[in-house]
Amino acid sequence: MEKIDKYVRVCDVTSEGMNEGFCIEDGHMYIKNKSDMINHIKSVGYKTLDEAYNDEYYYYTEWYEVFDEQDEYYTKDGKLIN
Repeated sequence: MEKIDKYVRVCDVTSEGMNEGFCIEDGHMYIKNKSDMINHIKSVGYKTLDEAYNDEYYYYTEWYEVFDEQDEYYTKDGKLIN
């Protein structure tokens, strides 16, 4: 039997499943990789990650604690699992 990895969020840049990463504007957007996050914050006018963080534009988090509470999950490639 094939093991299926489950993720609770999907990255808005890569469309990959994620269990940790950057949460932008309290869930408006999720980004998995730091390099993608740096590109994103520059595209919206911030110069550094620190500047965006201090402005409360984003925070970095892990969703492992809520893993058992989820009704829906995603595969590594971002497909929904019910």
